[in-house]
Amino acid sequence: MIDKSTTSSTNIYTKVAGITYILIIILALIPSSIFDIGSMLKAKDAAKNLVGHEGIFRIGIAIEFMMFLLVMVLSWALYVILKPVNKNLALLGLIFRFGEAILGCVIIVFYLMVLMFLGGAEYLQVFEAEQLQALARFSLILSGVGYHILLTVMGIGGLVFCYLFYISTYIPRPLAAWGIITYLTMIIYGFINIALQNPQSELAYAMAPGALFEVIIGFWLLFKGVNVNQQKQPQ
Repeated sequence: MIDKSTTSSTNIYTKVAGITYILIIILALIPSSIFDIGSMLKAKDAAKNLVGHEGIFRIGIAIEFMMFLLVMVLSWALYVILKPVNKNLALLGLIFRFGEAILGCVIIVFYLMVLMFLGGAEYLQVFEAEQLQALARFSLILSGVGYHILLTVMGIGGLVFCYLFYISTYIPRPLAAWGIITYLTMIIYGFINIALQNPQSELAYAMAPGALFEVIIGFWLLFKGVNVNQQKQPQ
């Protein structure tokens, strides 16, 4: 028998998870619509472009930082929701999704390094302009590598959480199964980009259903909640 206080508490965390899922997707789309740092760096006047639009770049980077802070909140909320199903697996999911957020913050540091290298600070005058642009591109490459590692870590955490949703029937099993497939695809995509030097860019399209899944589960958790009547005993 599940008491009303437990149900009420679960509903609160469920709404937190739903809202953060939706906000994360929204925030993830904003930076790419503001700037394409890769294309900017390929230009001969990359330094001038970045200096002239530094404010916009910093806004985009700040938005990404907010997104990864929300990933931490989401991880915590999902852990609390799914802990009654299997505490150890819920903790595993929490660790990997937190790892995703930490890796995201490291990637943001690489972005900030790009701005620092091309910002024209006095202490950088000992370097030639070409050297600074090379260092900026190197930082960007490192951010790309970090992103693929992030996807793999995120995929593992998401896979664990969706598996717990599936066995608990907190949400419809077809939706949970979609999540399992989504995050499994994310893991494979991340590993392929790490293992292969220049994988086909079309592989990125495999990630599109994942974004749609996170929007749908976000709205589901926010408005439908979870079926706590199906809650199992902690394992």
